[in-house]
Amino acid sequence: MGFHQGYSKIQKPDMKIAFYDVTVTNSIGGIQTVVWELAHELASRGIDVHIYGGIGQIHPPKLHPSVKIFTFPFIHRDNVPDMGSRFQRIIERLSMTLFAKGRLKRECYDLIVLTKPFDFFVPFLSGKDGKTKYAFISGGTDFFIGDRHLAKKVNYWFACSYFNAWQIASHYKRYPEVIYNGVDINTFRPMPRDADIARSFNIKDNDVVFIFAGRLVGWKGVSYIIDAVNYPEVRTLPIKVIIIGNGPEEQKLKTKVLNLGIGDKIHFIGFVPNSELPRYYSIADAAVYPSIGDEAFGISIAEAMACGKPVIGSHIGGIPEVIGNEGSCGFLVSPKNPKEIAEKMILLAKNENIRLSLGQNAHERIVQNFTWRKSADRFLDGITGLV
Repeated sequence: MGFHQGYSKIQKPDMKIAFYDVTVTNSIGGIQTVVWELAHELASRGIDVHIYGGIGQIHPPKLHPSVKIFTFPFIHRDNVPDMGSRFQRIIERLSMTLFAKGRLKRECYDLIVLTKPFDFFVPFLSGKDGKTKYAFISGGTDFFIGDRHLAKKVNYWFACSYFNAWQIASHYKRYPEVIYNGVDINTFRPMPRDADIARSFNIKDNDVVFIFAGRLVGWKGVSYIIDAVNYPEVRTLPIKVIIIGNGPEEQKLKTKVLNLGIGDKIHFIGFVPNSELPRYYSIADAAVYPSIGDEAFGISIAEAMACGKPVIGSHIGGIPEVIGNEGSCGFLVSPKNPKEIAEKMILLAKNENIRLSLGQNAHERIVQNFTWRKSADRFLDGITGLV
């Protein structure tokens, strides 16, 4: 896979941009990280950036002081009649738009950035003054009936991987620009092993630690990590697994570990703030991300790589674009294949030199290709000529 090396460093200090997503101030995840990080990077270049979200308490510790945040009431999806998750999320977002549309009109933005097709109603409800343009930054495939018609109001299209770009092009017949998600490489970087955290998990010097960080939902494939650890040879090696995160599958996964009798090898530690994750990556020798769904990018994978960790990841979605398919930064395995995961865990556990070499390559790959500065450059290239 080749990378475009000539991204412009154009700056548009007179531009006024709004990022619009109800979840950005009350939830944590990939698309929320994209909004906060791009807003910070664009504001640092002198662009007037505003963020619109639903009423909530989530604000990142690092944010350029010029960024303005506006929050509005909304009906949470859990309080919407269950007529399907897409219906619930549409109502959630429409409810905020009814409160936010007045300010959207008054602010007269050059560009309003949407992150979900559910917000394609915004151009219709907030009015079009002839000046404001709309951009869509995709992080998945939240399609719904009628979204193709609503999409006609979107002027600029972006995807977080070439795989995701193909998904968007197939549905909307508009091929988007690819702006890979980034990593805060000042926060996520190789660090010496954190002795306090290692001690809390009784990590010995000869233990080889694998780590996963993410939502504990079915499509993340964490169950296949457990199956891999249960292979006889893996059980005989000094391998430990740290699982970070929470979600609806948490208790089911814990019960599975208990029933298999491998609780001494797998530790669940729940939610960890993003700013604290590098300390946990510091005690790991490698990361495992066995997704079984079409993950569009995988920010957690890139963060682990930035910390100098080789990754075992599924050959699915946009993951190969992050890890690379040449085997220099980690290994790609077939989805739903614990045997392949086990084989790669054994290989890494037995070969420290391979772990260190792949980890160094992984760190360099992220620094060279997946930073928020580069993401902002690609974004600005994609809207060249707007003002």
